[in-house]
Amino acid sequence: MKFDGVEHLLPDVVKTIVKLIGLPTTVRLVEQLGGTTFPVAMRRSRLGEIRYEALAEIVGPDAADQLTAHFGGDVLYIPRCVKAMRELMYRSIRAEFDVLTRDHAANHAVAQLALRYQMADRHVWRILKRADASERTVPQAELF
Repeated sequence: MKFDGVEHLLPDVVKTIVKLIGLPTTVRLVEQLGGTTFPVAMRRSRLGEIRYEALAEIVGPDAADQLTAHFGGDVLYIPRCVKAMRELMYRSIRAEFDVLTRDHAANHAVAQLALRYQMADRHVWRILKRADASERTVPQAELF
């Protein structure tokens, strides 16, 4: 999983984490702990040290130090980044469709993609009709 090109779809807390520890390390954190609440320890007790070690095992000691300095003592919810993940999947489907239609008919390509991604062929067609979610399209929804 990489969030290249969909950073604008990430929740604010994930954007903050990206600024602190970088995108590749944040991706590892979301892959491992996405959808969970993690108490960021201040390392003042034995339990705090255990929590720090668990975090350092996922992101490395330098990133764990950065997260502890910024979020220490807080309970941090780490989002699953569903919007960004969905957009990445949709982009992948559109790219695979382009490759498949070089050698096969569009109906065949859609049938293959529906099986591969375990979704209805009608949903694949809807995905193919959409454009990539860009930074300009997201704020527009906030006007209403």
